[in-house]
Amino acid sequence: MRLALQKLCRSFGALRVTQDVDLVVETGELHALIGPNGAGKTTLISQISGELFPDSGEIVLGEQTITRMPAHRRASAGLARSFQISQLYTEFDAEDNVAMAVQARLPGGFGMWRNARSEPGLREPAREALARVGLGHRAGVRVSELAHGEKRQLELAMVLAREAPTLLLDEPMAGMSAEESRRMAQLLATLKRRYTILLVEHDMDIVFSLADRITVLVYGRAIFTGTPQEVRANAEVRNAYLGSD
Repeated sequence: MRLALQKLCRSFGALRVTQDVDLVVETGELHALIGPNGAGKTTLISQISGELFPDSGEIVLGEQTITRMPAHRRASAGLARSFQISQLYTEFDAEDNVAMAVQARLPGGFGMWRNARSEPGLREPAREALARVGLGHRAGVRVSELAHGEKRQLELAMVLAREAPTLLLDEPMAGMSAEESRRMAQLLATLKRRYTILLVEHDMDIVFSLADRITVLVYGRAIFTGTPQEVRANAEVRNAYLGSD
């Protein structure tokens, strides 16, 4: 599902965090958003997902304008987000966490007061999502006992369980070891073309290997969008972010 931002602006007092941002993620594209710390990447993602509303501009998902739509309605419209800091229920096991993500997308959501552990309509999709991210064998393990990389995989399983065609992935490899990052990159590669993905990530090797196109955000402005090759070759991008190498 296509995602388009038009002239998106957001300020906190006198600080302009996003400034007239135009960005289009085409259906089935993996589009990376990069930039230095403080560039406004997470604030931009939060505006798309509905945690924040822009001061001005427009957000269109598919054929629907969602600019002022609350976050829970954007999820129903086909948008799912992962967070830079994991949002997990650590006292429950991995399957429980994903089952709650499944339940949230069903009609009635958390109004279902039956025992979730006995509901095959929740458990089976949860197990399928865990298997997709390589955690099928860890379904019964309490989240507090999972390794950091496994927690990031679990969060992605919860995103996939929402069955949204458009995914916002905010630094899914944050805090991972090199090996964990490699496995996550392989997993994200399997999602290309099956989902429309906007990826925020600091690991440039992974970004340039995965992305179809890249938008560079600096001081709240999108200074360039292009293919990985075009981004590498752009002098303004090199001066502002990538460096001379």
